Amino acid sequence: MKIYPFKLTISRIYSHLNAIRSLPIRDLMDQPIIISKNETPSKIISTLIETDSYDIFIELSGKVAALTIRDLIGIKDIKSTKPSLVGKIIPELNKDSVVGEAARIMSHYRMRTLPVADKGDIVGQVSAKRIVELIRKHLVESKLQIIASNIMTSEPIVIDGHKTLSAARSIMKRRRIDHLPVTDNGRLVGIITSSDIMKVMLPSERIGKKSVGIDNTEDRLSIEVSGLANDDIVTANVEESLQVVCDRMISARSTYCIIKAWDEIQGIITYRDIVALLGEKLEEDIPMYIVGLPDEPIDAELAKSKFTNVTRFLKKIHPDIEQARCHIKLRSVQGARKRYEIDVHILSVHGDISYTNIGWDLAKLFDEMTDSLKKKVSHKHKKTL
Repeated sequence: MKIYPFKLTISRIYSHLNAIRSLPIRDLMDQPIIISKNETPSKIISTLIETDSYDIFIELSGKVAALTIRDLIGIKDIKSTKPSLVGKIIPELNKDSVVGEAARIMSHYRMRTLPVADKGDIVGQVSAKRIVELIRKHLVESKLQIIASNIMTSEPIVIDGHKTLSAARSIMKRRRIDHLPVTDNGRLVGIITSSDIMKVMLPSERIGKKSVGIDNTEDRLSIEVSGLANDDIVTANVEESLQVVCDRMISARSTYCIIKAWDEIQGIITYRDIVALLGEKLEEDIPMYIVGLPDEPIDAELAKSKFTNVTRFLKKIHPDIEQARCHIKLRSVQGARKRYEIDVHILSVHGDISYTNIGWDLAKLFDEMTDSLKKKVSHKHKKTL
C-alpha cells in the first residue's frame, strides 16, 4: 500500500533552495583522493575503503578521469585490469564554481564527488555529502518542512536475502544503483550496498562471521546476500521531514535512508535524490524539473524542448498532471559518442507514471519516451473515465 502525506509543491522547494545554488564551492572543498593511472584495481579498492570514499580521481594528460565503486564492481579481473580503461573523463570545477553547477554535474555523471582544479592541478574535491550537509543546515535555518515522500524514489528495487551476492551485483550494474534493501518474505531485514560488494572482491576478505580464504571472486559472490547484509538500517517514516532524514544519514555516516510506513517499504532517499533538488526548473504552467542536462548547448536545448513538448501534450490528455521530472544520466563515453539514460516521472492525482530508457542517441531516446508516455497516459485516462 502506498501512503503519501500532503506534498509540498516542488516549485516551492525549488525556490527555497535558490540561495544554495549560487554559493561558491570553495568553502566546501576537501582533500582530493588521487591515484596513479598505473595502480591496480585491488590497490584502488583498498584506498577507497581506507578513506571511506565512493569516487577516486586519476590525472591523465591534462584531464581528470574518475572511478566509482559501481565501476569497480563491474570488473571481472580485479588484479590486472587497468583503471584508465574503466574510468570516465569528467568535467572539473574551479574555486569560483557554484554549488548549482556542482549539483548539475554530479547528477549528470552520477558522481558523489567532483575534482576542483587550479591551473591543471587537482587542488581539492567537493562531495555530495557536503552539499547534503549544506541543504540540511538551510532547512534548519529556514524552517522549511519538506516531507520525506516529496523526494523519495518510490517502490525501490529490493532483493531477497536468499539471493546471491552475484545477483545483487548484477542488479546494481544493470539498474545503475548502489543500495538494495534486503527482504525476507517481504519484510525489510537489511541493506546491501555497492561498497559491500566491492569489499568482497578483495582477496581473503572477511564476510559477515565467515572468513573466506579464497581468491576467486566469483566463489565469494556465490554467498547469500543475508550473509553480508547490514541489519542496522537507516529508516524514516513517510510523515517525517527531509531534515530528519538528513540528520539520520549524517549521524550514521550513511548514503541512504529507507522510507517506511509501518513495516512497509515506501521508498528510498539517497544523496542523489537530495542533490537533485538543485536541478534545473523549466518555466512552464506545469512544474517541470530536469536534472543532468548535457554540457553541449545543442543537446541541452534539445532535451529541454522535447521534454517540454511531451509534457504539454500529456497535460491536454490528462489535465490532472501536477509535476513532471526528468533525470538525464551519462552512462558511458566511447570517443565522441555518449550513452545516456533518461528517467522520467509524471506525477498526477491518480498516480505516478515512470519511464526509463538507455541509448546512444539522445534525440531518439526522447522520441521513444514520447511514444511510450502517450500510450501510458492515454491508458490511465481511459481507466478513469
